[in-house]
Amino acid sequence: MKKLFALLLAMAMTCSMFACSSKESTEDTQGNAQTSDTTEESGGDATYRVAYIARNQSDPFAAELANQFITQAEEYKDTFTLDVFDAQTDNEKENSLIEDCITKEYDCIIIQPNDGNLQMPYCQKILDAGIYCITTNAAIRELEGGSWVDGDPYAQGQMIAELAAEAAPEGAVVGILNCMPGNFHTTQRYQAIQDYFVSKRDDIKIIGDYMVEEATEAAAMVTMEDWATSFGRIDCMMTTADLLGNGAYEAVKDDPTYDGMLVYSVDCLAKTVLAIKDGVYTAAVYQNPPALAAANLEAAYKLLTGEETVVQTSVDSLLCTSENVDQFIQMYIDQGQITEEEAAAHGYTAGTVESILG
Repeated sequence: MKKLFALLLAMAMTCSMFACSSKESTEDTQGNAQTSDTTEESGGDATYRVAYIARNQSDPFAAELANQFITQAEEYKDTFTLDVFDAQTDNEKENSLIEDCITKEYDCIIIQPNDGNLQMPYCQKILDAGIYCITTNAAIRELEGGSWVDGDPYAQGQMIAELAAEAAPEGAVVGILNCMPGNFHTTQRYQAIQDYFVSKRDDIKIIGDYMVEEATEAAAMVTMEDWATSFGRIDCMMTTADLLGNGAYEAVKDDPTYDGMLVYSVDCLAKTVLAIKDGVYTAAVYQNPPALAAANLEAAYKLLTGEETVVQTSVDSLLCTSENVDQFIQMYIDQGQITEEEAAAHGYTAGTVESILG
């Protein structure tokens, strides 16, 4: 009896501790909400609750976007709290998280779709439940009554395609790597590469045009190694995501045959920026996570306060090349993603330029 009483007392104390907590526990491996400080710091005065469901926080870009959401949500702590969930590139999990957020009666749910076609019916459920729905990166623009905040993926692809059309040598051997079937962003970038590079340069030789399920360095390395074995020198790699471009470069970087290979991608991660500084990577498009997060949170605020009933807005993307790479390095130093020591190892002196974001 004494042991039973002690056990019941311990359980009661544990339940009491959780009931008094103003934060949700973090269980990222299960896709649960990350801890958010907005509830506690607002003194519990926030009127609304917002959920953000990230596509996959093991992806560096998606992780940075989620971090920007969490950081910038502080500006709205008197109006709404923010919980961030991780779908882990699993459509079933993402759809389940959407349904769970509906059940928990969030006032606004922001979705970063993994596959827009598969998430669209569940986003419709959000609207049917009388909850505001915002889709982002990649936005589901066909959702009637839904809001969206996004970059222009076709323009992103066009930026690198036009550069490649100018820079690729005559008769260039070209490989193209795409990813995430059904994803609006990668589909649009790929189309722009076809329209502004492949269609413009009838002299080039496409030795590989391949779609991988997920954007990972490992998948890109395997494909690139196969191509290198089969075809030898590849002059230009066109990819729809940085991790694909990074993987393609890593696969052949120690082979002098590939010196001067052109590599293009979209995301412009810190690793890519340093590679551009080193002269071993050609160009990448920055999707602007700070601006994306800011626009999403502003959209949520406008919807929740009645200022707008639907928000549909685009965010500018930025092109990084050897000409402006120092500004991107400074941006990443300011954000804490590159240290001054790391930058110096790549030939950059911190503080010599302003960040690309101003």
